[in-house]
Amino acid sequence: MEPGKQSGENLPLSNQEEIVQAPASGVNEEESSAFSLTMLDVSQGLSVLVQADGEYMLYDGGSRSASSYVVAYLQQHDVTELTWLVASHYDEDHISGLVGVLHTTPVERALMPDYTSDTQIYQSLQNVLEEKSVPVIYPAQGDTFTLGGAEIQVVGPRKFDYDSDNSNSLCLRICYGDFRCLLTGDAEQDAEQDMVASGQDLTCDLYVVGHHGSSSSTSEELLEAASPRYAFLSVGADNAYGHPTEQTMTALQQHGVALYRTDKQGEITVYSDGENCWFSTNPCEDWTPGSQTAPDTPLATTLPQSARFVLNTHTKKFHDPDCPSVEQMSDKNKDFTCAAREELISRGYTPCGRCNP
Repeated sequence: MEPGKQSGENLPLSNQEEIVQAPASGVNEEESSAFSLTMLDVSQGLSVLVQADGEYMLYDGGSRSASSYVVAYLQQHDVTELTWLVASHYDEDHISGLVGVLHTTPVERALMPDYTSDTQIYQSLQNVLEEKSVPVIYPAQGDTFTLGGAEIQVVGPRKFDYDSDNSNSLCLRICYGDFRCLLTGDAEQDAEQDMVASGQDLTCDLYVVGHHGSSSSTSEELLEAASPRYAFLSVGADNAYGHPTEQTMTALQQHGVALYRTDKQGEITVYSDGENCWFSTNPCEDWTPGSQTAPDTPLATTLPQSARFVLNTHTKKFHDPDCPSVEQMSDKNKDFTCAAREELISRGYTPCGRCNP
């Protein structure tokens, strides 16, 4: 956008040089825009509301502390029904708010990742889906769905068998005309690389940054394949995980991506008519990474000296202690053993393809 032009002037997606801010014309953008995507400010969690031609999809609902805010947001913006309710994966900071939404808002259908969890919040989600008689679809990579005039493509995961539940996240590419968005939940680099290797079209205008800006996501391979112009980052201010990491901030900057982040700007909306896009605010100029106040315990301090393998009790795979998959494994699924390889196989475990091919 050349100097002197109004910030509300919409530019074609294929020729945008600057960020376009929502027009200050008094028009209700929510009502007038054919498509909108709002990243709700759920602190350290994720919740994204997508609207296309008057139909709505909610992708994740944030943590328990954000549940009432998400419900109130839907009510205040006259969202009386959801065509789709989506859980990226079953971590508490992504699905607790969905339970509250299901109790207050009619839902036509739900998209859920095809794996199970032993947590109480997972069981609560399953119970309310059954109680409300919401049809549940467990999609596979390559499946497509519609939301108004938008097409929703399931681009990941390859299969629901990753060592980390994060990598089992449902990853969606939403296309409305020429405007494209990519949502990857908490998918980590192994899942990202599998998506890239699948040969699917991952290009997008807007990338919803994976795993709150953790270094485990937003790989160079994904950024190269997706080539986003803009990024929405959902992250809690002063969170204990050190999100977003300097690694992710640097990668986004190096790719020339315009950043919007909830910890600095609150909720953020992008609007589109399928040819142009504009935003509810200007990009954030603050690229400061998070400060980790609760460092992870190194594996070396928890690995018993006698342990020969690390077990994933969820996927029934065994790994060498220094296998990269061990770092991505959920602690609740992790166990250690000094048993021999043959014994583990006889007990139903399979060797990791990375470290024990």
